[in-house]
Amino acid sequence: MLHRFWWDGVLARLSDAFVIDYVPLFALALGAGPREIGWLNSLAQLIYAALLIPGARLAERWGRRKMLVIAAVSVARVNLVLWALLPFFMTGHAAIGLLVVTGALRAGLWGLGAPAWTSLAGEWVPAEIRGRYFGWRNLGSGIAALIGVPVAGWLITALGGLRGYQVAFAIAFLLGAIGLAVFASLPEESPGSVRGKRLPPWREIREQPAFLSYLATFGIWNFSLFLAAPFFNVHLVQNLGADARTVGLLTTVSAFAALFGPVFFGRWNDRWGAPRALLRAGLFIPLIPWAWLLARSPWHIAPINALAGFLWAGFDLCNFNTLLALAPEETRPRYAAFYNLIVGIASAAGAAVGGWIASQWGFYPLFALSGLGRLLAMGFYARTVLRALSPSSYGS
Repeated sequence: MLHRFWWDGVLARLSDAFVIDYVPLFALALGAGPREIGWLNSLAQLIYAALLIPGARLAERWGRRKMLVIAAVSVARVNLVLWALLPFFMTGHAAIGLLVVTGALRAGLWGLGAPAWTSLAGEWVPAEIRGRYFGWRNLGSGIAALIGVPVAGWLITALGGLRGYQVAFAIAFLLGAIGLAVFASLPEESPGSVRGKRLPPWREIREQPAFLSYLATFGIWNFSLFLAAPFFNVHLVQNLGADARTVGLLTTVSAFAALFGPVFFGRWNDRWGAPRALLRAGLFIPLIPWAWLLARSPWHIAPINALAGFLWAGFDLCNFNTLLALAPEETRPRYAAFYNLIVGIASAAGAAVGGWIASQWGFYPLFALSGLGRLLAMGFYARTVLRALSPSSYGS
């Protein structure tokens, strides 16, 4: 079963490799500017956040968590077909508006299924091997990205214009469909195993200082992250002279470095616990947007992306296991929903503010502020979350 779950992660990441890094460039090709790209990310995060709580309630009341994930992901991936067909029947502002709306819908459907998926992952993978297992799962996903991203960049550049994006999105849909079939073959959980009458009120959250501080940390973190995240590749193309092929090659550098992060940080996770390993990775991540301030050529981004790939791979692994450690097993979907709700709202606000700042003053203020905010978030985490946790809770 864990072998198939590994393949599910690999195929999902291979599908995303043809999409995630190229959606802002697709928007640019349709005629969008920084403000529209900011709204593309902002609205997506808002709808994602809005559907998390309903997703958690549905997972608990219906009880068929795997079916909920399959339904949400299936509809979300249909949007890839729509994007592939979009240039055939719509152009200009209408096409950009439809891309923003359907991108938000796609993200929202991921939010609907996210609490159920998190609960299933925590149930399928035993606590004592989570660091190593998710490390190797992420390693496989990293190899998929290492292959998929440059292939997508080469394809988009070789075909030229909008046609390359259309073909890339169609391939992403087919790969995602295969991955979803693998996920569907995983064993069904016992219906009703996580049912509950209602979501815990904020008063209950306030009585858990570690989890409350964790939510606050990632509110600050994701606001700061999304000030800049939607605009790195836009800056790379508009100001540093890169094309889609170059973007793909530079993303490949990140994907290659990410191969080493899960294994390295997975060992830290199992030895010292996810919360402390998370801090070690997070303290270096503010260097990434600051380093972008110094870049004057597309190839100056190569060492920056190498560092980013390694650190983010470890950070995401440890963060996921920290969430599993902090959330009670019997009500994990609702706690995952609260976490992702804060993340979604903060990310939406960051992207909206970032789009406005970029349209007024350019990208460099975004990069400076983003690094500062990330550093402040990790300082807050060290002073609150780690202090609130007992040593016995450091393990995942």
